[in-house]
Amino acid sequence: MKKIFCLIIIVGFSFSSFAGEPINGKNNVLLSNKSDGEKCYDENTKIINIGVGFGSGGYFRYSGGKYTSSPAMSVSYEQPWPKKLGPGFLGVGAYVGFQTTHYRYDYNNYWGNYFYEERRSYYTVTGRATYHWDVLNSAKAEVYGGVLIGVRFRTYSYNDNDPNHDYKNAGSFAYPTGGGFVGARYYFAKNIGVYAEAGYGISYATVGLNIKF
Repeated sequence: MKKIFCLIIIVGFSFSSFAGEPINGKNNVLLSNKSDGEKCYDENTKIINIGVGFGSGGYFRYSGGKYTSSPAMSVSYEQPWPKKLGPGFLGVGAYVGFQTTHYRYDYNNYWGNYFYEERRSYYTVTGRATYHWDVLNSAKAEVYGGVLIGVRFRTYSYNDNDPNHDYKNAGSFAYPTGGGFVGARYYFAKNIGVYAEAGYGISYATVGLNIKF
């Protein structure tokens, strides 16, 4: 987990240096504390992020049988707070993540061939706040950090064809969730870019596409 955080910060620094305005003949915005100049995130920015997650640890998993899992997908929206806060901009918005897992086990005995299967689906719905520090915010790239606070849901279903089983579904629940994250974003076109984040959400690491409008 620490390696992922460090990698995103290093990549973000590199993007910011590459995309920054020239300072003393060098493209290195990190050497300046000036807040003026073009920024990829400012008071007019509105962003939709569409991501695919990796490292969704902690989800239920059996040994044996057949286990499948969907990608960990997420969508988030962000817009700036009406006024600048300190040396940067605060972004506020919402986050929704989803992933589903399926397990099936086939077995046989004296009476015949049987199976049982379980499906667990996970939903994360939260508010999202990010801080975009001017020093790490250049014309085409930035590094940012933030927090998520909301609710995680798990739905559960069970099915089998064994008449000797008497199983009742009692595995669906919801609980509060929250955590921090750090990310980097780079625009390869005027309003379209790519991003990477590490932190707590539907997964521990996310990469994807962001659209600014």
